[in-house]
Amino acid sequence: MKKAVFTLILSALVALPASAGHDIVSLSNWGPYSKEYHGIAHIDDTASGVKVEFCMVPGQYRRNVKIPSALFDSDVHPWYVSPDMRQICYRQEIEWKDKVYADVCYNVMDGNLVMVETRCVNNTDLTQNVSLQLAVRKSGGEPGKWNPEISEGQGSFIVQYPEVDACYGVAWTYPLTEVREFRNSQLEGLMQRKVHDHVHKVLTGDEGGNFTANFMRPVTLAAHSDTTILQMIACGERDYVEKHLQWFIEGRMNYAPGSVYARIDRASGMLAGASAYAMGNRLLQATLLTNIVYPIDAFGEPIRHFCPGKNWNSLYTWDCGFIGWAMSAVDPVRGYEIIRQYTTGPEEEAPFVHHGTPLATQILAINDVWLNNGSDEAMLREIYPRLKRFYDYMSGPEFRAPSGLLRTWKIFYNSGGWDDYAAQKFLTDHPDIREHTAPMVSTSYYIRCARILRQLARHLGLKKDISQYDKDIAAMSRGILDNAWDEDCGYFGYVLHDDGGKAVDILRTADGVNFNMGLDGCTPLVAGIASDEQNERMLEHIFTEGELWSGCGITAVSQTAPYYRVDGYWNGTVWMPHQMIMWKTMLDFGLASRARQIAYRALDKWEGECKDSYNCYEHFMLASGRGGGWNNFSGLSSPVINLYSAYFKPGTVSAGFGTLISKPVWGEGNSRFEAVLEFEPGLEGRTVSVLACVAPGHEYRVTLDGKEVPTVSPEDGQLEISLKACRKAAKLIINTKD
Repeated sequence: MKKAVFTLILSALVALPASAGHDIVSLSNWGPYSKEYHGIAHIDDTASGVKVEFCMVPGQYRRNVKIPSALFDSDVHPWYVSPDMRQICYRQEIEWKDKVYADVCYNVMDGNLVMVETRCVNNTDLTQNVSLQLAVRKSGGEPGKWNPEISEGQGSFIVQYPEVDACYGVAWTYPLTEVREFRNSQLEGLMQRKVHDHVHKVLTGDEGGNFTANFMRPVTLAAHSDTTILQMIACGERDYVEKHLQWFIEGRMNYAPGSVYARIDRASGMLAGASAYAMGNRLLQATLLTNIVYPIDAFGEPIRHFCPGKNWNSLYTWDCGFIGWAMSAVDPVRGYEIIRQYTTGPEEEAPFVHHGTPLATQILAINDVWLNNGSDEAMLREIYPRLKRFYDYMSGPEFRAPSGLLRTWKIFYNSGGWDDYAAQKFLTDHPDIREHTAPMVSTSYYIRCARILRQLARHLGLKKDISQYDKDIAAMSRGILDNAWDEDCGYFGYVLHDDGGKAVDILRTADGVNFNMGLDGCTPLVAGIASDEQNERMLEHIFTEGELWSGCGITAVSQTAPYYRVDGYWNGTVWMPHQMIMWKTMLDFGLASRARQIAYRALDKWEGECKDSYNCYEHFMLASGRGGGWNNFSGLSSPVINLYSAYFKPGTVSAGFGTLISKPVWGEGNSRFEAVLEFEPGLEGRTVSVLACVAPGHEYRVTLDGKEVPTVSPEDGQLEISLKACRKAAKLIINTKD
């Protein structure tokens, strides 16, 4: 089934013009596409740039309204979203925390109908009066064309907007309801100011937009009680809309209230240990799936785009590599589409879709994304040349100095995503020095990208490409190993160059301290090019409490460095993307226990914050251990989903960057697995780790080409497999002993 779905999506992508090929075509026309509000939106024509948005505004009647803004912390929490995005649910707090709230679920019935189920809950000792307003507006299109024709019925209204062929209707059965208009560019401000206007049906503000809302009031809740209110949205031809609105009012729609809520708190099909991390994973998955906006311009065409958070209404290259990586554990086809979205074909001028940190995280993610899609060969043949185009540009003469090191400052100030990383910040303040200085992260990560692409080229039989990668890896590795190691501190340094591009020194502070005592100084570990002694020094830094290791995980800047800060954005905090990359690297080194240490520290910290705040934050601050940054963030936090799946989702196999898994076959109930493993050159004879999450309740035997290999099972259903990498492809089989 998965292969059939991918074949259909791939055919659709190939049939589109190159520019339109950057949309996520597997998505429904219904989705949480608003750039400003939590809710649901409908796109009648994806080429138009126009959408019709719906959002629920709860409040305490005759006291306040709670605008569900997606642009500030408005006490709205993406609560549950099904992988197919047909159920989109939000916890909308009216009185924090969980004293009075509305759980609002948008249930997509089909392409024309959405059931809106709002469960109002009063957990206080007092009677509460709640109000609900389902607001609708048109967004996008020609300026000034936002006022609809409004037709009111008994328990319904229909709006018809300029520039939109479909009309939209809302129906309800709650008796105390009136229809009102808010003629303003935003709900904020006008709706809040007019809370106590009980006279006018048309409330006028700046007239830069139009919201039509059904005002339900009061919804009276006795102490410690709840009630559920249903509404229906219909779109299409007027006759269709009128008919279905009437059917809803007459109770003729086949819908069972409460069906979504019954699924929310279950970690269905997961290992027993998943329950300790289920809420954090659920909230992050919901945040990931609701952080999508339309339209975003890509090569002159409006597209749907999964953004890091709705505060960033833009493309963002390195974040979206992680988003696609995590999405492949939720919906594999959609995960692939996100990875593909940032790559280009030869008919397009740009070598990739660029905004922000120019790291090809799409390449770092591709092995897992491909595996999650069943290692579909058509997918690999389609994506490989696009990824190579990205790599060729970023590792080529535009950025590579004669030393072999990459300097990408000319297209963005940020090398590794870490805005205020100490050495990077110093160079931002000294652009004359920056021009001649190379960090480690750019060269190290593109070496790793070259090694990943070389594996894929071997798999596809592309000998010419293999030769190119061999040369690139050698040249960039020499640049690091010959010029960057600092024996005194055990870190690789930023490398200064002369005007001719020759490496001359390591960047140091005024006191002579290596300016790279942090994660950047350990990135050659990811590249897999350092000596055993250098690797040991870097691993010691990473896992020593009070250096890079902390109660929140691996921090960006060593806590022993003189330039370490407790008030920084990256300096003094922990972010999840580098936990993910170091986790994969530990598997490359056969250090499954270290990988587990990283993963469980991240999962523990994530779960604790989500349970307390219900928010998905950007980072964790070492001084307090608390989350901070944007409150509904998925971008760089999304690797938590991959880590959760790796340890608790049966049917998941994980390996380091250097182990390519193809031809995966799972037996019924996830109690048997077989696949072909291909190890990158240079790993032969070294120990690597593979993780398998399998059906619990069994003992397992694991073989590689028929020879039994050692395994450790830290928890029932988890296998940490130790393998000796070999030159040729080898068959891995996991089977029960009983």
